[in-house]
Amino acid sequence: MNVIRFRWRQTAFFISAIVALFLYNEWLVYYFVLLQCQWPTLNVETNDFTVNYDDGTVNSPLRVMVLADTHLLGIREGHWFDKLRREWQMERSFQAAMSLHDPEVVFVLGDLFDEGKWCSDSEFQHHVSRFHRMFHTPSTTQLYAVVGNHDIGFHYMVSDHQRQRFTNAFSSPSVRLIRVKGNMFVLVNSMAFEGDGCNMCLDADARLQQISKSLRCAQGTSRHCSELTEKFRYTKPIIVQHFPMYRVSDSVCTGPDAAATQVRDVPLKPRWDCLSKEASDELIARLEPRLILDAHTHNFCQTQYNGTPEWTIASFSWRNRNNPSFILVAVTNSNFAITKCFLPQESTVIYTYIVGVILIVLWFLFPRKLLTYSRSAKCS
Repeated sequence: MNVIRFRWRQTAFFISAIVALFLYNEWLVYYFVLLQCQWPTLNVETNDFTVNYDDGTVNSPLRVMVLADTHLLGIREGHWFDKLRREWQMERSFQAAMSLHDPEVVFVLGDLFDEGKWCSDSEFQHHVSRFHRMFHTPSTTQLYAVVGNHDIGFHYMVSDHQRQRFTNAFSSPSVRLIRVKGNMFVLVNSMAFEGDGCNMCLDADARLQQISKSLRCAQGTSRHCSELTEKFRYTKPIIVQHFPMYRVSDSVCTGPDAAATQVRDVPLKPRWDCLSKEASDELIARLEPRLILDAHTHNFCQTQYNGTPEWTIASFSWRNRNNPSFILVAVTNSNFAITKCFLPQESTVIYTYIVGVILIVLWFLFPRKLLTYSRSAKCS
């Protein structure tokens, strides 16, 4: 009878331990890791004192979460288990971040989908529904997405239909100005700055000119403002786009989520790996930004372009890197601060499973020996 009771206790412990291991690795680990990341604190020394107005946001910075390159898999590439694993990881990471950090605005910097450039309209709508389910936000949080090359294709393969269906799904035209709590963000379609006079490029150029004019009128540096119907107070905008600004390579990029050392010096191809120098210079000249946020390389980089801070955000998905990350930005009319947050590493989760299962099985097979060993170790 005692033996039967002991075996039942063993079995119950085995099942409970397996369930606990699963719940930790698939649920709790995201909260434990993301609890280590906090909103940044603004430094008064970096304040822009040329902005001389306060609409109440100076003491209440806008909380912005920025992530990139989610690459939701389609039906052509990737195993079904790969798709299940990566999407669960991203959904749990995002929802844990939302619960713990409660951002007011979320920016997703392109390549939401892996096969958006190839898929049919029905597939695209399915991907959009999956994205909104995985990256669901409460009514108090605004989510904005910019388009990436995997969403509609590189410039040479973009059709008006592909571009329009993404625009309709995410309210994401070629260039868009949004204002939140006195802060201005310019969302840019990176593929629309090829400079070859295509319809998409002409639309982007016209929108960029209009936004530039509105900014200069708000700044008080333009006299031709009588036809503008909307007036607002000026503050330097933040560029939000998919491609990085022009740079020769990632040699200046450092950090555990930067490009691997052996490829950092590999030249980046303009219009493919980054914007052209001409397009980069045009954006800087037209917008005079205070910060640039971009992605595309799947690797992190903190650098500057013509004196403007630029943050290239690493991929949010385990499929693209072992240690995904995102950033939290606290921003006011005249200042900003950034914290980089890491997600759980896939290798750590795998090792935890392996070690946990081995220990549980050993305990199940040799409970008395392990208990005896444990007691003798304590006595010694």
